Amino acid sequence: MNFYLFYGNDDSYINKKIDKVIKDYDIDINDIIKYNFTDYKIDDILEEASMNSMFNNNKLIIINYNFKEDIDTLKLEKYMQNYNPNTYIILYTKTDKMDTRKKIYKLFLKYGKIEELNNSQNNLFDYIKNSLKEHNYTMSNSNISYFITRVGNDINNIDNELEKLYIYKIDNKEITKEDIDDLVIVNMDDEIFAITNAVVNNNIDESLRLYNEFMSKNYEPTQIIGLLANQFQFLYQVKYLYNKNNSQDEISKILEVHPYRVKLAIGSIYNYTEKDLLHYIKRLADLDQNIKTGNINKNIGLELFLINKDI
Repeated sequence: MNFYLFYGNDDSYINKKIDKVIKDYDIDINDIIKYNFTDYKIDDILEEASMNSMFNNNKLIIINYNFKEDIDTLKLEKYMQNYNPNTYIILYTKTDKMDTRKKIYKLFLKYGKIEELNNSQNNLFDYIKNSLKEHNYTMSNSNISYFITRVGNDINNIDNELEKLYIYKIDNKEITKEDIDDLVIVNMDDEIFAITNAVVNNNIDESLRLYNEFMSKNYEPTQIIGLLANQFQFLYQVKYLYNKNNSQDEISKILEVHPYRVKLAIGSIYNYTEKDLLHYIKRLADLDQNIKTGNINKNIGLELFLINKDI
């Protein structure tokens, strides 16, 4: 396979796939040529693709392409029909969705391979299964799902935590839930979202349970207050943009966060006004100040906030 089209919402996921192509075809770093399509013509790129490497067998051309830009698909197809077998071409773009009606999409579908690299639950599940298979390890489907809930959706973080498990279970290739609990570090973003969600929904028991989990991991109350304040600020930003009739995808791009985080936030803020959320941000700022000036005990102050945000 000499032609690849990668698209998705996660740069690190795309880079992992590019690294795999480099490894699979044993391409030397000196034979990797990168183009930003905005700055080059297709003729220049195809001319480079037609030439063999001076030192090694294989060459890789990586093209960052915005699908709103015009590309001469007739010239590209002519090359694809009579390509240099020692040159591999990756066309990639950062986007959640691909317009399958475009000619260039159809060219890669016909002559190459197309991969969607969004870090959705299903894609992450498949990514982890492939990694386990490649390293000759096993993990049940339910434990893979559990693993994802603990590590979040960052590919680099997933790889790091898998690597720890591989080393830990070098003599026993089956990874269990107990192994995950013992070794895998819980993604802080997910924990903070969980406790913020519990606070927003007035779930006092869950708020205190999660608070005690943080305390058992030696987090200071002031740290938790700061994290909560940041999350409430995020909810306020989402609420403000949503009230301005921005779509979920538009909010995601404006705030530069994953669409799934925005989706969860929107589900949490229906019963709260922008004024409510600003009130909680101010309450947390006041609480932080009172703790630092010694006016209130740090543990009692945060617990009171979790029990009754208006105290």
